Amino acid sequence: MKNIVIITRANFLPLSVAIVCAGWATALWRHNVFNLTHALLAMIGALLTHVAVNVFNNYFDYRSGIDARTPKTPFSGGVEILVSGRMNPRHAFLVGLAALFGAVPIGVYFLTLYLNYLAPILVYGFIAICFYTPFLSRIHGLSEIIAGTGFGFMGLGTYVTQAGIIDSSGLALFVPVSILVGLLLFLNEFPDVEADRIAGRKHIVILLGRKISARLYVLGLFSTYLSIGLAVMGDAAPSQLLMSLGTIPLACKAGHKVLRDFDNTTALIPALGLNVITILSTISLIAIGFFVAIFFRSP
Repeated sequence: MKNIVIITRANFLPLSVAIVCAGWATALWRHNVFNLTHALLAMIGALLTHVAVNVFNNYFDYRSGIDARTPKTPFSGGVEILVSGRMNPRHAFLVGLAALFGAVPIGVYFLTLYLNYLAPILVYGFIAICFYTPFLSRIHGLSEIIAGTGFGFMGLGTYVTQAGIIDSSGLALFVPVSILVGLLLFLNEFPDVEADRIAGRKHIVILLGRKISARLYVLGLFSTYLSIGLAVMGDAAPSQLLMSLGTIPLACKAGHKVLRDFDNTTALIPALGLNVITILSTISLIAIGFFVAIFFRSP
């Protein structure tokens, strides 16, 4: 059981919980609907797919030799459980398969209800889960986009399972979540550049270098908050969503550290931690903002 917790990187699963809650809240605010059965199924499906992503990533990184070369930090570099021999790689792969196929019946159920909206989302997710680490991560500049939009679609898909439609409010959730999760992977790639380059990966940090990528990271943070402000201005989200801008001081601190320490892995570790806190807090505040807005809705 301890090995399973480690290989699934369970400490990162709260990200999916926050995203699904944000999807519930957005649909409830915009359409005044909440289906408890659909909510629970969406949460279970999200957690299972997130587990599958984490396990397959660890498994294929072990197979490629990346895990043996990457410097380990609390936030990046994978886990050593396969490299150290504490878990059989075959068993790890089976855990990933079990999680993926556990999510399949949930996906099929929702497809029978919302085929037109969910089919592209679920197909995209399936391809990303199965092929991201061994193949897609080797395509120039695609890693961060796939990771970000994959979790963005998790939020949008949750929205669809409640509202039955994709509209401006669903997209108002999709955009900041996609940027934030993309930034989560993006900054975690800084310590792994040398190992990833040897393994044939072509992510943005390798292509542009750490210095330019540090500036791009700050631009990504700015774009996140801009998208939230534009959503409120365009009536796709309530004014209460602006409470998610409360994480700007954390983002500024993280951005400052990245611009200063982009080439020093040890010094960059605090920025990696701030990045995780900023992203999880911002998505959580997006969910809370939508929930709070429900209580201030005009009769």
